[in-house]
Amino acid sequence: MINQIVTLESCWHSSVPWGKAMPPLAVQIQEIVLLSNSDISGYCCGVQWERQKWIYAIVCCSEILYLPEEEFLGTKLVQKATVPRSVLELGDMVEVDFGEKPTHRIIQGIFCLKNNWLYAVEWRSPILSEIELAQSRIIWLADVDLVKVNG
Repeated sequence: MINQIVTLESCWHSSVPWGKAMPPLAVQIQEIVLLSNSDISGYCCGVQWERQKWIYAIVCCSEILYLPEEEFLGTKLVQKATVPRSVLELGDMVEVDFGEKPTHRIIQGIFCLKNNWLYAVEWRSPILSEIELAQSRIIWLADVDLVKVNG
């Protein structure tokens, strides 16, 4: 019985949380945005799949706001790239070493912090998070902690 539980826990990663086709992003990373309820602008520095939709990290007035796409407008204008290009993309399958044996996970978020890229992957089963709501099932890792898996 224990082997079946371990096998189940190591296999839940294989389907993406958003279904067959990844929903399109409302804005690109580094795109300038306007907040819907004001004339304040900012730019997108990250995105994460959460509560069945994309949540965007918007740098605005020296703070980072986490907003759904309904709360800002994209401008199609991208800031001059001062950060290196991300080595991984949303939806990429990666290998993560969480324990005895490396497991495969799907990139569900990307965030640029101080010119460094961080990537969100689930470290616990979504089923367990329903039972234990106190902890996030997402962990943010640098690209040096991940190995891209082909296929």
